[in-house]
Amino acid sequence: MLRSFVLLLILANLAFYAWSHGYLRAAGLGPHDVAEPQRLTQQIHPERLVIAAPESGASAPASSPASGAASAASAPAPPSAASAAKPAASNAVSAAAGPKLCLQVGPYLTAGPEVGAALRAAGLAPVEKQQALGPQWMVFMGPYPDTAALKSKLAELQRLQLKEGSYGAVTDRPRYMPGISLGILPTQAAAQQQLKLMQAKGVKSAQVVPRNAGMSAVVWVLDGLTPAQAATLRRLDPALLKDQKPQACKTG
Repeated sequence: MLRSFVLLLILANLAFYAWSHGYLRAAGLGPHDVAEPQRLTQQIHPERLVIAAPESGASAPASSPASGAASAASAPAPPSAASAAKPAASNAVSAAAGPKLCLQVGPYLTAGPEVGAALRAAGLAPVEKQQALGPQWMVFMGPYPDTAALKSKLAELQRLQLKEGSYGAVTDRPRYMPGISLGILPTQAAAQQQLKLMQAKGVKSAQVVPRNAGMSAVVWVLDGLTPAQAATLRRLDPALLKDQKPQACKTG
């Protein structure tokens, strides 16, 4: 019984093998072929298809163009040599030039234009500034009609034997010229005291007047000077500056 079963199993396997491999097609038996021959007729220029071998070393997948562009945009660009050199060059120039200075000379009542010309001749660029004169009080005689009358009064004061330098002709206040100054004081009270002293010595017709009322003077301002230009200013002949020394600019 067992032998018959094994024999039938062997025959069945042989029959399946012959059927699956198409040996029974002549008898109308065999598997049904699945094929789509119509796709061959739908191909477009199949002769142009070329299969290229992959490049060696291209093991990592390439990133997409969008992600590559985004990475390139977000990554900071390395500083160029030219841009890195600009701050260093600027610092070097600043260090060579040194700090800028602001100096001024004056005030000048009448010699302002002459001093300004001397400064420009020295290669400087002064800027004119009007400065109001502070209050002063003067013990004053005059004004006289002419220089002859002025000299006559000066001779009278000399005969009174007043201290040398305690009086003199007014030379820098046109409204009081020709006239004589017997002292310049910072307050009216001090000027009144000086007047009493002069009257005690025999001086007549003197009075106390405001010396600077409504007057302004010229100050030449030189801002942005290099140390070399400041040295040039300080080396100028004092006579050109009318004996005024350069000073630091006053703010306000």
